[in-house]
Amino acid sequence: MYDFERGDIVYIRDFPFGKPTRIYGKVVGILHGEYYNILLTNGMNQGTIIAYQSYQLIRQKDVPREIREDKERQSPNNKIIQR
Repeated sequence: MYDFERGDIVYIRDFPFGKPTRIYGKVVGILHGEYYNILLTNGMNQGTIIAYQSYQLIRQKDVPREIREDKERQSPNNKIIQR
């Protein structure tokens, strides 16, 4: 269905063909039957590799900007604040 390549940054969807979550990772392997090994780079499972089907993933360029933005931002007095 979707053709991801090794090294692509992908976001995990909340349900098949659903909205993307703020959890993302890097494609590290391509398996049989439209499965991909994803190295998660944030969230509770950071650093683990999990297999996902292609319809559970979405490319970084296809994700809306407000979801892609980092949760941290700089305040005027140069301190990092959490949203």
